[in-house]
Amino acid sequence: MSNVILTGASVFIYLNNKLYGPAQSISYTIDSQDQEIYGVDAFYPQEIAPSRGSVTGSISGLRVRNSGGLVALGLRMPAASPLSGNYVSIRIRDRSTGEDIIFIQQARITNEQNQVAAKGTYKLSFSFKGIMAIQSSDRK
Repeated sequence: MSNVILTGASVFIYLNNKLYGPAQSISYTIDSQDQEIYGVDAFYPQEIAPSRGSVTGSISGLRVRNSGGLVALGLRMPAASPLSGNYVSIRIRDRSTGEDIIFIQQARITNEQNQVAAKGTYKLSFSFKGIMAIQSSDRK
């Protein structure tokens, strides 16, 4: 029987090209939003055509004390100016090889969830929606 050694995270998560240390996990879905093309009086589609694609996901982690949260990091808009929302870039990089697994150049944070225990950790997670995702296979 072989021994298993657990190590630290195998990826780095960067927000606006800065390492986002409080992150503990990320999940994302790339949706090409293909559309069916129907002919005249056709009941079944004749082809499937690409349409606008998007990427959605969420990042979960901890909220660091005295950090000011996502607003202070410039990732979320202040409540006083809701129309001045920021785009953020999200990059997931392999820790050992330095390869970019995914790079989302423009994303918006759509919501933020906070979970606070009386005698525990302050957990912060947020969801995002991005315009385009560049994966490592796209860079060839």
